[in-house]
Amino acid sequence: MDMEFKNIMELYHHVLPALKCRERELKEKGFPKISVDFIWDTLKREKWSRSYHLTLGEMVNDILKFEPRTEKNLYSKEEVSI
Repeated sequence: MDMEFKNIMELYHHVLPALKCRERELKEKGFPKISVDFIWDTLKREKWSRSYHLTLGEMVNDILKFEPRTEKNLYSKEEVSI
């Protein structure tokens, strides 16, 4: 069954439980300033903008594997912010 979304906000709300789960995990790992919006915006800009025909499962998988990083290194725990 293919799911289609009317707009990006509808898709965002559909994956929000996965975003909240990953946010909680990262905060527990010592990234207190990480946010749902930071994860969403980073994946949208750095990963999904270059992808075609993404499935909902692929997007959720990307969210659950998300690690905050710069081009060179992982953010230090103090540097992560939106």
